Amino acid sequence: MKIEDHLVKLKEDIDNELREYFECKIEKIKKKNDLCELVGMTENLEKFILSSGKRIRPILFYYGYILANGKNIKEILKTSISIEFIHSYFLIHDDIIDRDDFRHGNFSMHHSYAKKAEEEFKNIDSDHFGISMGIIVGDLSSAFGYEILNSSKFKKTLKTKALSKLDKIICDTIFGQALDLNLEQNKNYCIDEIFEMQTCKTAKYTIEGPLHLGAILAGADNDFLDSLSKFAIPLGIAFQIQDDIIGVFGDKVKIGKPVGSDIMEGKKTLLLAKAVENADDTQKKILDKSLGNKNISIKDIDNVKDIIINTGSLEFSNKKALELVENAKKEIKNISISKENVKFLNNFADFIVNRGH
Repeated sequence: MKIEDHLVKLKEDIDNELREYFECKIEKIKKKNDLCELVGMTENLEKFILSSGKRIRPILFYYGYILANGKNIKEILKTSISIEFIHSYFLIHDDIIDRDDFRHGNFSMHHSYAKKAEEEFKNIDSDHFGISMGIIVGDLSSAFGYEILNSSKFKKTLKTKALSKLDKIICDTIFGQALDLNLEQNKNYCIDEIFEMQTCKTAKYTIEGPLHLGAILAGADNDFLDSLSKFAIPLGIAFQIQDDIIGVFGDKVKIGKPVGSDIMEGKKTLLLAKAVENADDTQKKILDKSLGNKNISIKDIDNVKDIIINTGSLEFSNKKALELVENAKKEIKNISISKENVKFLNNFADFIVNRGH
C-alpha cells in the first residue's frame, strides 16, 4: 500500500474516533440544561476540527505507540485524538494572532463568532466578541485534549508521564510562537534563529511530541525516546519548510486559506529570509514594500514569488528540506523497530517533502 493510501486509511479511522467523541460529549452536555452555550461551542469546535486536516499528529501518536511495541491498538487509536484537540487549540489562537479570517476553507473560529455578533447582537464590538469567543473555544479544545489523554485506559504511571510530556510540548510551542512574533519585528535576524523557532513551534509539536506521547504510553524508555527525537527534529523542520513553500506557491483550495498570507504577515520563514538575503537593490525595494503589507495586491504577491524564484530561494529551501529529510532517514537505523516500521518511517519522511498541501 502506498504511504498516501495508508495515511488516508488512518485518517478515516481517526475521524471516526473524533465523531464518536463529539457525539458522546454533546449528548452529555445536553443533559445539563444550564450549559446550552457549551453545546454550541462544542458543535462549532466539531465543525472546525472535522472540516479538514491530514491528522498527521494523531497518526504519529498512534505510530509512536506501534514503534514501541504497544499492543492495545483500539485504545491508542481512541487516545490519539487528544493531540488533534491540542492542535486545534493552537490553530484557533494562531488565527487570532495572525488575524486570519479563514482556516480549512471556512471562516476561522474568531471570525465566525464576529460574524455571528454582527448578525444577532446590537451595540456590541463584534470583533472583540469574536476574539474573546475564539480564545474560549481554543481553551475548551485544550481541555478536551487533556481529558481524553487523562481518561484513557493506560497505566496511571504511563499517563502521568505522558501528561508531563504534553505540558512540555505545549510550553515549547508557546515559546516558539513567541519567537515567531518577535522575529516578525526584528530586521536583524539570522537563519539559525528561524530554525530555532521552527524547532520549538513545529518540529517538537508536530513530529517529536506525538511520537513521544504514543511511545510513552507503550512504556518506552528514555533511550528509545531520544532515538525518535534524532529522527523527528530534522523531519519537523523539513515539514515547516515545505509548509512555507506550499503557503506561497500552493493551491488556495487545497490549503484552505489565501495563498501568500505569510507575505502579507511578514513571516520570517526560510523561504522569505533567503530571498531578502539574496535580493538586489531593486528586488529589496519590492520586498520591503510587500512583506508585512496587509493590503498587498495579487500582482505584488506574484512579484514576490518571482523574486523568491529568481534569487534561488525556492531552490535553496527545497534542497534544505530534502537534506533534512535525508538526515532524518539516516537516524532510522538507530531506532530499534521492525523492518515494516522502518519502511513506514522512510516513506513518511519522503511524504513530508513531496506533499502538495
